[in-house]
Amino acid sequence: MLGSLHRRLGLARPDVLATLADHWVALLGPDLAGQCRLESVRHERLVIEVDDPAVAEHLKWSSAELLGAANSLCGGDTFSELTVKVAR
Repeated sequence: MLGSLHRRLGLARPDVLATLADHWVALLGPDLAGQCRLESVRHERLVIEVDDPAVAEHLKWSSAELLGAANSLCGGDTFSELTVKVAR
């Protein structure tokens, strides 16, 4: 039932969020991981919040590689889009 609710609301499976959190440094690298926060996963969209616009641009340019690595970690085609938000 919980899985059905997650699909209907567009939320990621709880294990996806835990996997990303557990492998955050490996996914982004030690330099970027501390500057990036996982905001959400909804409707196959990975949303990351950063403080620095330069970091946001870097993530956007490397979005294909980042999404591929995140999909590999989570075992499937969980993510198809990356959104990067710059915190104000």
